[in-house]
Amino acid sequence: MRTSNWGRWGDEDERGALNLLTPERIVEAAQLVREGRVYQLGLSIQPSGVPYFKHRPPALHFMARDGGDYAAGVIRPDNVGTADDWLGLATHGTTHIDALCHLWYDGTMYNGFSSNEVTSNGAGRNGIEKIGPIVARGVMLDVAALHGVDHLAPDHGIGAEELEACEARQRVRVGAGDVLLVRTGWLKVFELDEDLYHRQQPGITTDAVPWLVERDVAAVGADNGAVERLPDPSGHVRVHQLLLRDYGVHLMELLVLDELGADRVSEFLFVAAPLRIKRAAGSPLNPVAIV
Repeated sequence: MRTSNWGRWGDEDERGALNLLTPERIVEAAQLVREGRVYQLGLSIQPSGVPYFKHRPPALHFMARDGGDYAAGVIRPDNVGTADDWLGLATHGTTHIDALCHLWYDGTMYNGFSSNEVTSNGAGRNGIEKIGPIVARGVMLDVAALHGVDHLAPDHGIGAEELEACEARQRVRVGAGDVLLVRTGWLKVFELDEDLYHRQQPGITTDAVPWLVERDVAAVGADNGAVERLPDPSGHVRVHQLLLRDYGVHLMELLVLDELGADRVSEFLFVAAPLRIKRAAGSPLNPVAIV
């Protein structure tokens, strides 16, 4: 197995494994659309009632102009009313994608760039604006369904064997340039027991990383808060360290995958575009799956 993807796409590369999304692969992925059904994979952005990590503030939504302003006497010459609003949220506070500058260790980020590039003015390297739109073949492996449960146990770690078992069960194979989505069913727990939801979360473990690297996936997403199992027994977010920093594989978190699971959809055209926030460490995302 390669020890990293540093230099694979050049010494100045800041897109990582998303470079695998060649025009040829995008055209192939588009052929998966046969029925015109669209699945929305992003959470609703709202101040409460949706999961987020408590160290990040919830979304704040305010009206800058509304009907009350007109009732109070604001009159336009043409007698037409307008509404404006304002939104504030953490870039990692809802369904989102991590930029390659989101994490580093030993003073270096993906492709050997110094962590000193990340300052109070943002990331000079590996910022979210370097990603661009993501259009790819998507594959959803339903680990919860593999075990016949609504959701995995809170300490369940997903390794390579389970991912391969899902492939066999669903008759699908993850290949180079694919966006892999992993369903744990953990979003259901938020509705049932919010405290349990935040204490632990099932997810992939470091055992899955060599498999993901060998398959050459372009990105990995899941319906939990971190893609990987939390907390990691080592006390570190090792999957983040390996995939983001070493291999340049972007992570997408808090995806909504239950509808895909209910309809037993395994492969699809995956489309998502992060906001073009200059020098940011992540972005809210509204991904869709189209079949």
